Amino acid sequence: MQGVKKFEPDRGFRLATYAMWWIRASIQEFILRSWSLVKMGTTAAQKKLFFNLRRMKAKLDAFEDGDLKPEDLAKIATDLGVTEEEVTSMNRRMAMGGDTSLNVPMREDGESQWQDWLQDDSALQDEVVAEAQEADVRHSMLIEAMDELNEREQHILTERRLTDDPKTLEELSQVYGVSRERVRQIEVRAFEKLQKAMMRLAGDRRLLTVG
Repeated sequence: MQGVKKFEPDRGFRLATYAMWWIRASIQEFILRSWSLVKMGTTAAQKKLFFNLRRMKAKLDAFEDGDLKPEDLAKIATDLGVTEEEVTSMNRRMAMGGDTSLNVPMREDGESQWQDWLQDDSALQDEVVAEAQEADVRHSMLIEAMDELNEREQHILTERRLTDDPKTLEELSQVYGVSRERVRQIEVRAFEKLQKAMMRLAGDRRLLTVG
């Protein structure tokens, strides 16, 4: 029907000859859409790649399993006007023979299915939420515990232990006009006070939870 609509008899071609190209294009379009449940590329270059990749591999004697050799990959990409990544992706998908069910047995005499070997290494969602909540609790406790330090102790402890780029004892000794040893002593004392405050706050929270 597309051929009939667009046919121009004045050009000297027969309708059957002209319509044949429309029929072929429709068949190829159907093959491309039906080959995989996953949407395939539909640009002209990607269609050309889909329908010519096997032929070009045959010309290059590239029959081995797995990815193409770099030189074969480069030639196919150049000849078909697509990127090497597109060639690699299409080659892998075509090697799989289209979509495959995850419920297919791995062996004819076994019960194991492909889905049995799939594993998600990411943390469980409830664990992620729990860790985020715990981090928020620890942060709020830290802020509250820091209030028990004086201004100098807060500054030294923060600059020494709570930043990504900690300052040296020498740098802080110049800020406060004291020795490096004195800065170290203030840091240790402030840290001990902070630990005690955190432990006390943690105990108070446990009591509130139990109550």
